[in-house]
Amino acid sequence: MSSPLFSIILPTYRVETVIGECLESLLRQTCTDYEILVMDGGSNDKTLELVSKQAAAFDGRLILRSGKDTGVYDAMNQGVSLARGEWLYFLGADDRLHDPQVLEKVAQFFHLHPDRQLVYGDVIMRSDSRRYDGGFDLNKLLLQGNICHQAVFYRRTVFDKIGLYNLRYRIWADWDLNIRCFQRPELLHKHLDLVVADYNDTGGVSTAEDPEFRKCLPCFNRKDGRLKHRLRRQAAALWGKLARF
Repeated sequence: MSSPLFSIILPTYRVETVIGECLESLLRQTCTDYEILVMDGGSNDKTLELVSKQAAAFDGRLILRSGKDTGVYDAMNQGVSLARGEWLYFLGADDRLHDPQVLEKVAQFFHLHPDRQLVYGDVIMRSDSRRYDGGFDLNKLLLQGNICHQAVFYRRTVFDKIGLYNLRYRIWADWDLNIRCFQRPELLHKHLDLVVADYNDTGGVSTAEDPEFRKCLPCFNRKDGRLKHRLRRQAAALWGKLARF
């Protein structure tokens, strides 16, 4: 069996009320060169039953695994280890792809730019229908905010080069991963003017903070605006030191 272009990794745990809409957004895609890895944390509601019922519609492209994990990033790491696709994409069970052409448009970009290692677009925030968009660089990641992980596609080899999600960070491990990617100039990245997903930012971990990771970020340690210039000069060096621990 040939490897798919996309491996879509979907961590789940007790998501019976939202998983159907998420899977429907994948089933509607005009590009079908993908596999779906549903990494379930041992749900005891109807999540597994609902996923199993919808699996047939994907003609063998949906794989369900259920068992214990230590959190969402552990589930995502397990998905990385199982993924066969050239490109990895992580979607929340309460999120959905924005429209049926998303994967097709991203695949077209891959074909035209085979040197890229990380490609990301934008998301629509469910709370206020705002488009969270724009390009990022290392300074922006360190001093302003993160790329929404529902907007990012990683070439599979990225994880061979920089490692998996750091389970030390239970809520913002994706932010840490993106910083590590942007630290490596050989990992070429590109922002696409494309809405990839509708992102549920109204509850759960989306509204929480990671106290452990917060300690590492200059944007949470500034006391006033006078530090901004100095922090911009020190940001890359600071993170390089912290990342070795």
